[in-house]
Amino acid sequence: MYRVALIGTGRVGCQFNFGDLPDNHAEAVVQTGRGRLVAGVNRGKEKLDVFGRHFGVTALYHDLTRMLEEIGPDICIIATHPELHCEMVVECARFASTRAIVCEKPMALSLAECDAMIDACDRAGVLLQINHNRRWSPEWLLAGKLLADGAIGTLNTLSCHIDGGKPAPSWRSENEGPLLHDFTHFFDLMDMYAGEAAWISGMAEQRRRPYAVEDFAAAFMKFKNGATGVIHCSELTHYTDAGFELRGSDGIIRMTGEQVAWSRSVPDITEPASGFAWYKLEPQPIERPVPVSTYIVALEELMDTLEDKASLRSDGRVGRRSLEMVMGIYQSQLEGGRPVPFPITMTDSGVLRLREQNRFIDLPR
Repeated sequence: MYRVALIGTGRVGCQFNFGDLPDNHAEAVVQTGRGRLVAGVNRGKEKLDVFGRHFGVTALYHDLTRMLEEIGPDICIIATHPELHCEMVVECARFASTRAIVCEKPMALSLAECDAMIDACDRAGVLLQINHNRRWSPEWLLAGKLLADGAIGTLNTLSCHIDGGKPAPSWRSENEGPLLHDFTHFFDLMDMYAGEAAWISGMAEQRRRPYAVEDFAAAFMKFKNGATGVIHCSELTHYTDAGFELRGSDGIIRMTGEQVAWSRSVPDITEPASGFAWYKLEPQPIERPVPVSTYIVALEELMDTLEDKASLRSDGRVGRRSLEMVMGIYQSQLEGGRPVPFPITMTDSGVLRLREQNRFIDLPR
C-alpha cells in the first residue's frame, strides 16, 4: 500500500468530475486499492480543508517541506500551477522517502526547469511521471494502433487546432498561454504518433486580448520520419472547438470528441477512355474500446514500474519533448518566424523573453 501525498488540492488534484470514472488524482489513488492518501498540501485553506474532509485526510499542510519531513510519503503527486512544478519536484526528490513523483502538465515553464527536474530525480533514483493523460486513453491508443497497422497508409500530415479553449477572463494567464496549457497535449500526441521533430517554424502573438501571453499561435513543423505537422490555436472566438487529424496516403484518422473516426480511400470514378481514376474517403466501422480512467491507469503503471513490472510511457524526458515544441514556436517568433532546428537552444522562458522584448505583437510585413 503506497503512501501518497497530494500537493495541490484544486481542480485536477481532487475536484474534476466529468463522468462516472475517476477524473482526478485523489479519486484515482483511492480507486487503485494500492495507495492511501496520507497528506495534502495547498496554499489556500478552503480547498485544503474540503480535500481533507472528503478523503478523510488529517495531515494537511501549507508548507511542502514540513509535510515531507513529517509524513515522508512514497509517492508525491504535484497538481499545482506550472510555475511551481520545478521547485516542488526538486524538493520532493531531495527526501529519501520519495520513490516516485507524478507531475501535472505542462512539465514546467522552461527547458532549463525541465532539465533540473530530470537531473534531481535521476540523481535520487526517483521515478518522474508527467501526466499527459491521453497517453493512457484507449481511444487515442486505438488511433495509434490503426496508424501502426497501416490503416491510412503512409503518414503525411498531423493537423490539429484549438479555438476558445479557455473561458476568459476566469483563467490564469500570467505564465501559461494556450500553447503551454492546451497544446502541450497535442504536441505530446504528435510526438507519440510521429516521433522526434526536426524543425519548427511558428508565430505566437497578442492580437486582441490584454493577456500577458499569446492569444493566437500557429506553426508548421517537419518530423524526422518525413511527416509534417500543422497547428493553430487561438483565444479569438466565442466558441470552443478542437480537432486532431492523422492524414495518410490511404485515409484519415480524425479524433472527434475524444473518439476515433477512421475513413479510408475506396474507388469512386473511373474514366474508361483516359483510364483516370479517382478515390473517395469512406467511413470505416470501429469497435469502440472500453473507457477507462486515465488517472487510474497512469498511477497503476507508476506503481508497477516501482515493482519492476512495467516502464513509464510518459517520463520526464518524454514530457520535456512537448514543452520543447512550445519553446520552438516562441523562439521562432523571436527570430522573425524562421525555422528553428531541434534541439531548441532557448532554455529559459519563451513567454518572459517575448514579453520583455515586446515581441508578442508582430506588425504585418
